[in-house]
Amino acid sequence: MIEDLPEIIDEETEWRPNARQAEFLAVPTSVRHGFYGGAAGGGKSEVILMDPIVKQLHLHPRFHGIVFRRTFRELEESLIPRAKYLYHRFGGVGSDGGKVFTFPSGAVIRMSYLATDDDAHSHQSAEYNYAAFDELTHFTRYQYFYVYTRVRSSVTGLPSYMRGASNPGGPGHTWVFKEFVEPCESGHVLLKRTMPNGKVERSIFIPAKLTDNKVLLKNDPSYENNLMMLPEAEKRALLYGDWHAFSGQVFSEFRAKRIPTEPDNALHVIEPFDIPEWWPKMVIADWGFTAMTWVGFLAISPDDRAICYREYSCKKKYIAEWGADIARIAQFDGNLRAFVLDPSGWFNRGEPKQIYQQINDATGWRFEQADNDRIGGKLLLHEYLRWMPRPVRYIPPEGYNPDTEARIFRTHGEKAAAQYHTSFEPEAPEKNLPKLLIFKTCPELIAAIQACVPKKTNPEDVEEFDGDDPYDGIRYGLKRVARFFFEAKAEHDRRAKLNIILNKYQEDGNITDFYRRMEVHDAKLAKKLVPIRRFHPSGEAPRGNGFGAQRLSRLFAARQRKAALRG
Repeated sequence: MIEDLPEIIDEETEWRPNARQAEFLAVPTSVRHGFYGGAAGGGKSEVILMDPIVKQLHLHPRFHGIVFRRTFRELEESLIPRAKYLYHRFGGVGSDGGKVFTFPSGAVIRMSYLATDDDAHSHQSAEYNYAAFDELTHFTRYQYFYVYTRVRSSVTGLPSYMRGASNPGGPGHTWVFKEFVEPCESGHVLLKRTMPNGKVERSIFIPAKLTDNKVLLKNDPSYENNLMMLPEAEKRALLYGDWHAFSGQVFSEFRAKRIPTEPDNALHVIEPFDIPEWWPKMVIADWGFTAMTWVGFLAISPDDRAICYREYSCKKKYIAEWGADIARIAQFDGNLRAFVLDPSGWFNRGEPKQIYQQINDATGWRFEQADNDRIGGKLLLHEYLRWMPRPVRYIPPEGYNPDTEARIFRTHGEKAAAQYHTSFEPEAPEKNLPKLLIFKTCPELIAAIQACVPKKTNPEDVEEFDGDDPYDGIRYGLKRVARFFFEAKAEHDRRAKLNIILNKYQEDGNITDFYRRMEVHDAKLAKKLVPIRRFHPSGEAPRGNGFGAQRLSRLFAARQRKAALRG
């Protein structure tokens, strides 16, 4: 696969590739897509500028190449000066402000920019033998593949191929990662893809690291130290070439892979395991047609963790189809406790049935409307991703004083005194961090969390982007999980109080006191009752609040009458 590097670079050029650049430059033109990138300082711009020179394509009179940056400013400040420095040594003469370089043979290499998707259309009638993208993650997938349709050759002996280079991060991070890095993150492997017409196209990823660039490290020894001072996510991306972190990433605490210097629990993506049938489970749906439909399946473990154990996604699929799909794949999950759908399902679109009703019909479940508090959902996701133990809570500086506890008891009651007392007790270590775990078989959710960047108009929120549906879904899911814990605690407290009343009755057998206590209990419950929805496999929720105090009172009255008859 790798050809020998042509010996066209001599001492007068003042440029020699490092070993990693040489490997990338030696990738033959028959490999249509080549991507070079990772850490900062790997010589990315130079390698894509020099690729056609090293392959001696600039010697062909009909060769036509083009190199892109995202904005004109980046082109003017970065790419054009570097192209001038390199190309004039091979006879390239710049014109049009340095945007066009013409070589003695007549070959042309252009510098251009694509600020928007529409800018790609200006190349509609062009024919390029070579197209390259500097900082590919700054471009959209549409821009890259539209230009790809213009990369062709009608001249015998002239190849046509694409190259790109980039650091992690930027608006195109997710698609670049999926296209070039994810299939083999270690790189150096030739990948094959069969196209709809049956033809096979090949691509390769060559990872670059700062340590590959010995010249840079020699000329600027402080460069590596400067990268070490960056925020954690940016440092991981630019210094180590970590594609699971990048500058501007909202959820920088997210770990798809564990970093050797961090604790063992600093990991969110795990190998799948069999989820017990009795664990409570939830189905979370963010529906779409042109946009993605994403359905996540969450399980709640005994240590109060949320585990996304399955995901389902599709585009341009009707509700009747995907609804039947998810009902079928979840039919043996067991203990499905809640079904949550994004609020847009309740919008009135003038159809006989609203979206949520159509989904209910297709699945046989009854979906409830999701809590779409974007800021609260983002903060909750941060909490569930947290793997560092929380700081020690505040302890009154004067220390514990029994007299103070006695005074609080006299003036504020037993509950306040107990709170004062427990504030001095050491907290139990958090053994369930992180609280969100994701099976590695859920790539859409993993990619969406990694791609989140702050919203420009409100940094406390996440910018909406193509493919953010799983992020919205996990927000909805964690909101429902938090509500589940609140409701479960309320139910537990209610049953504990009932148990006290029942035990008292068992001890003294005083039916009058029993009824009196039950009446007081019912009165308090009526003021602060939180309904508990219990979902049957059919999706129907029974009315009422379950095993209520009045029902319990009637039950014990019946038992009392039976006991009297037996007596």
